[in-house]
Amino acid sequence: MDFFDVVNVYGLIFALLLAVPLFLYSRKHPSSPDVFPNRAMVYLDRMGRFGSFFLMSFHLGFAERGFTEPKDLMKRFWIITTAILVAACLLMWSAFVKRGGRGLAKAIAAVSASSVMLSGILQVNILLLTAGIIYLIGELYIIRCVIPK
Repeated sequence: MDFFDVVNVYGLIFALLLAVPLFLYSRKHPSSPDVFPNRAMVYLDRMGRFGSFFLMSFHLGFAERGFTEPKDLMKRFWIITTAILVAACLLMWSAFVKRGGRGLAKAIAAVSASSVMLSGILQVNILLLTAGIIYLIGELYIIRCVIPK
């Protein structure tokens, strides 16, 4: 088994680009546990977030089939569309840092989760698709609790 059979380099790069703004924002704006009436949703968000970033970066070898035929075309399509979605997410993050707002935060969550879900669909990776859905649900709950209207 080769190193690149386990590690998805492009997925790792995309996951890091999606994760860095989240970490920077959480370091600058820590939230109190009292803000969340339902702690289970916070843990669900974290499982979806870190699970999706992990599954974008590493191949587990089960519950995934890889790209459908023609593989090279599908892989190029995945790289281009995910790069566009990640770039859009980073642009929205830069606007969010300047202006803030719940609507922009929801758009960031939707675009970042859709990049994860699209990766799961194109790679026929059921676990990644499920983690992306859980990530979106949890992230929308966190936004509702933390960011004012």
